[in-house]
Amino acid sequence: MTMPFDPSSGIRRRHLLRMIGGAGLISLVGCRASGVKPRLFAPAGVLPKTWTMELPDPWQLTSAKALDQWTQADAAQADLLACTDGWLGSLSAVALQPIEAAPLRHQLDPLAQQFLKTLGPLASQVLPVGVSPWVLLIRRDSVADAIKRLGWQMLLDPQLQGQIVFPASPRVVIELADRLDQPDALQRLRRQALTFDDRQAVNWLLKGEAKVVVLPLQRCLSLLRRDPRMEVILPNQGAPLHWTLLARPKDTKEPLPQQWVELAWREPMRRRLLQEGWRAPLPTAVLDVDRLQLPERWRSLVLPPDDLWNRCWSLPPLSPEQRINLEQRWLASAP
Repeated sequence: MTMPFDPSSGIRRRHLLRMIGGAGLISLVGCRASGVKPRLFAPAGVLPKTWTMELPDPWQLTSAKALDQWTQADAAQADLLACTDGWLGSLSAVALQPIEAAPLRHQLDPLAQQFLKTLGPLASQVLPVGVSPWVLLIRRDSVADAIKRLGWQMLLDPQLQGQIVFPASPRVVIELADRLDQPDALQRLRRQALTFDDRQAVNWLLKGEAKVVVLPLQRCLSLLRRDPRMEVILPNQGAPLHWTLLARPKDTKEPLPQQWVELAWREPMRRRLLQEGWRAPLPTAVLDVDRLQLPERWRSLVLPPDDLWNRCWSLPPLSPEQRINLEQRWLASAP
């Protein structure tokens, strides 16, 4: 099944642009009412529940299924926005102010620092608070050993044709295709797809219709606890990184709740979040004290060796020209 995009459809084309990292979707305007409790807006699943339950008073959490489901009126009431790096192209069109979190920024690991350097003007307006690599979630079966050995390259294996669930993100799929360094890799990769549906990816796997799904690690570990038939592979080639970020809308007078962020970066909360596959963007030397507290089978997955972790890479926002080029590549690669 290929993604239901028709280049003649303006609505679908705009949807595709948003998925690739496209045009802005909300405008934070209007006056805030006095006396209103400060609000953190976060799409469902972006922030770990373990952490949001510790949001300090008087802050309130407002959720939506996805960032683009917030109305302009809703978003105008936000004091803090949470999103993933896939929405950074949209954040560039939102009126933001500096995040004002120097003590937290100074703690960031080299990958997070490198990521911020790619963001241009957004770098001063967002704070990475968590990171998780994209991984392969598989059923243990006859091809599992080959997937462990070949990593992303195994996505092109004929045995898996029509049995892979990719994320609903052309940007991620194109990035993986480019890393495979094979002729017509993008078109071949798309022929391998059962569907492009990261929201329901686990269900496809549990129903037996998929053998492999591509998901952020933080979406996988709860399933591993419940189902011993499943396994997660972080390929030796490294992986794209899935960043969680905070941003402050321009109209808010509320400072970033830095102590709440510190809570997620300190024991015991940091260790609890690691056990969910959600890694604080801190140097490995800081996180190593948590290693022995993880189940042994997960240690090299959640806290991989530095050489592997340093082979992972970020996906910075695209320029308008880059977005158009990727959209054209995606549409031209339809099987």
